[in-house]
Amino acid sequence: MSPEALDAFLARPLIARLATADDNRPRVLPMWFYWDGSEIWMETSATFPNARILRQNPHAAISIDETLGSFAFRAAVMRGQVEVIDQPPDRVMTMVRQIYRRYLRDEEMASTEGEAILAAHHVLLRFRPQHVLTWDTTGGP
Repeated sequence: MSPEALDAFLARPLIARLATADDNRPRVLPMWFYWDGSEIWMETSATFPNARILRQNPHAAISIDETLGSFAFRAAVMRGQVEVIDQPPDRVMTMVRQIYRRYLRDEEMASTEGEAILAAHHVLLRFRPQHVLTWDTTGGP
């Protein structure tokens, strides 16, 4: 994919699969994300294993793809490092809200469940790709 096609692809609310290693055991988790044009931002709870694992070993990989049927699919596979960010809290929550807005409707964001989720203690995961491989066999944009 061209850089412009990659940006358009990653602007969509797709699911990123974040691969990490905990004690040399692979771990893959589906994640909501925000692509800023050069880095992928994700969020997690400070109590979930992701933050601990990535603080110990920041090396990670991400796969984002969609299948349109038959041999028509698009994908971006990246390797890089993740920085865990928990300060300042207002910066963290600004980005958390930006990520959630990609996947939730306004009424979902304003619901009791949405407010409860946003009230939790979050940390940001900033993924800096060092190697990117893409393909698009759809024949479209």
